[in-house]
Order: sequence, then structure tokens, then C-alpha cells
Amino acid sequence: MLTLLMTSSGFAQSPQGEGLEAAWTIALSDDPLIQASRSEVEAAETDVLVAKAGRLPTVSASAGVTRFDEAPTFDFSGAGVPAVLPLFGGETMKMADARVMLPLYTGGQVNNGIDAAESMRDVRRSQLAASEQDIKLAVARHYIDVLRAESALAVADSNVTSLAAHVRDVDDMFKSGAIARNDYLAAAVSLADAEQRRLQARNRLDLARAAYNRTLARPLDSAVNLHAELPGIDPELDSASLAQLTSVAMQSRLELAGLEAAADALQYQSRSALASARPQLGLTGGYMALQNDFLNRDEFWMVGVGVNWTLFDGGQARKKASALSLKAKALRQQQENVRSHVKLQVRQAWLRLQETRERKRLTERAVEQAEENLRVVRDRYRNGEGTNTEVLDAEVLRSQSRSNYDNADFDAKLALYEIARGVGRL
Repeated sequence: MLTLLMTSSGFAQSPQGEGLEAAWTIALSDDPLIQASRSEVEAAETDVLVAKAGRLPTVSASAGVTRFDEAPTFDFSGAGVPAVLPLFGGETMKMADARVMLPLYTGGQVNNGIDAAESMRDVRRSQLAASEQDIKLAVARHYIDVLRAESALAVADSNVTSLAAHVRDVDDMFKSGAIARNDYLAAAVSLADAEQRRLQARNRLDLARAAYNRTLARPLDSAVNLHAELPGIDPELDSASLAQLTSVAMQSRLELAGLEAAADALQYQSRSALASARPQLGLTGGYMALQNDFLNRDEFWMVGVGVNWTLFDGGQARKKASALSLKAKALRQQQENVRSHVKLQVRQAWLRLQETRERKRLTERAVEQAEENLRVVRDRYRNGEGTNTEVLDAEVLRSQSRSNYDNADFDAKLALYEIARGVGRL
């Protein structure tokens, strides 16, 4: 894994504090939507077990006592025998029954039901994994926003320190009569503006930390101390071409896999609905106990084969199967739109990475030049060869170049995470 060192023109963060991976763990464990998705996965896994149980035999048992108002009898008068014999030894009948039923043929109803449940389980898993990646990218954005705001405050502090030193120099020169009073006033106004920008930078840092805390379901005013180092992504993604990244995304994006699994589930449900109109063949075995005084025994074992076939249901099974099949077709038709959206996401992230890396290369050199320019201009001013305006302009260029470099650096790091999310490997 590639480690990304988040420094900003000399403003390195403390190595102590919370890392991004720890923040991901906290966010994924506490986010209510993720918890709900995990429950849906568990429910889908249970549905698979329920569907598979349809292949197993069912066992049932019953027992009962029946009391008649008058004991039933056998009447043999029809056979020419003038005799009437009681059926039971009284007015009460006791019986018990136990049966085992095993489906032998269901027309594919059970197997297709299992396949449908397994496909829906895959859908829930894909949705959970995609949601987790979305949460991780959101946390990474807020994490980097905090680092960016800390860096911006450091730049603002440096700007105030530099201008304060210049104001002291100008004040000394004014008191010695080397310069006019307006030079001092201009420097003092620039310092006041810098202090105002520092105040704004502090507020932006406070808001960035509050937004980060909110992402982790913490109180907004909780202390935030972050690592400067960020976990890397797959090095192959870092150097891959746009075509390679797009190919990886088509294979790895969970949204595409989830749509395919959802379409499969509907297709299996369609087949299961059709199967319900086919003959259902089952094997039955059982035991029955009947208390009586005239049969040669009270206990009986039995085995049998039965067929249940709904010959006409008004077309319900066929129409239900057709509706489910059309829904599956609709989902597959949506896949091309999702593929196009994924390709656009990957292209945007890749272009942003190329742009930010070029910005970083250009601004890195600009920082060095701005530092050197400020040093030269200050020396010239102290020697009476330059103007106060040149010094103030040079300080503005120095601060701006450092801010530009920091933003390019942070944008490049964020673009890597956006690429990883775009291809489905964050």
C-alpha cells in the first residue's frame, strides 16, 4: 500500500492523533444507515436458509379426544344381520397422528426460490459494501478538509508574523526619518487585513472540525487531532490509465453487480411463479393410533405418494411470472445508464488527479520563487532601493503561492480516494 504524507509547505501535522483508518472504523460502526444495511444483509441470509428449508421434509403431529353425544355403531341390518354393534367402547374416541411429508417434485419452485433468495442476499451485500465506500469517501473528505483548514491557518499565522516584522522595520525606519509616514500606515493596514484573514481561517478550521465530528456522530465541539499521514490506495490505481481504470470499474463497481443480482432475483421469482402451476409431487409417511375395541390393532403405519396440481387459476401464475420478468428486464435496461454514470465518475476523478498533480508541480516551484522574491525585495527596501508596496505585494504572493501549493496537494490526495471509490475499491 502507498502511504500519502500530507504536508503543506513546511506546515507538517503532528504525528500524534487520530488516523483516517480509525475514523473509518468509527464511522462504519456508528452510522445508522450502515447498521440498517447490515440488518438487511442478515435478514437476506436468513431468507436463504428459509428457502433451502423448502427442500427438507416436514414433520407434523396431532392428537385429540372426541366425545360424541351418542356412541356411533355399526348397523349390519343391510346385510341381513339384525345386529348393531358399537364402533367404540364408549362415547369417547382418542386418536393420535404423526406424518412426514417430503417434496419430490415442485416444478422448480423450490430451487428457483433458493436462487432468488441467494441473489437478493447478493443485492443486500452489494448495497452494504457500496454504502460503506460512500461513508469512507465522505469521512476522507472531511478529514482532508480539517488538514486543509489547519494548513490554511498556519499560512495565515505565517502571514501575520511576517507582516508584523515588516511593520516593526517600517516603524523603525519612519522614526529615523528614512521613509514617509504613509509607508508605515500601508504596512499597518496590511497587518490588520492579515489578522482578519487569520480570524476567518480559525473559524473555517472550527467549522471543518465540527463537520468532521458530525460525520463520526460526535459532539460538534469535540477535540480533533488528526494524523498527517493518510492510508494509501492500490498503487496500480495510482498509475493506471483512464482506460484501465474504466475497465476496473466495470468489473468492480458494486452498484453494477447489485443491479445484475436484483435482475437475477426477479427472474428466478418469475420462474418460481410459473412452477407453482405445475404438478407438485410429494412422498408422505405417517403413523396413526386409534383407540377402538373392534379393529384388530390400534396402531397403523402408512406411506403414500400424492400429486397436487392446480389446473386453472385464472392465469394468475402466468401473469405474475410475466410481471416479474418485465421488472427484471427493466433493471437490466437501467444498467447501461449506471455504467455511463460510473464511467463519467471515473473520468472526472482521473482528470482531477492529473490537474492537481500538475498544479502541485507548478506551485511547488512558485513557493520557492515567492520566498526568494520576498527576501530580495525586503533587502532592497531596507537599503532604500525598493518601495513598501513591493514588499507588501511580495508578501501577498508568498502567502498565495503557499496556499495554492497546499490546496493542490490536498486536492491530489483527495482525488486518489475519489478514483478508488470510482472503481469500487475504496
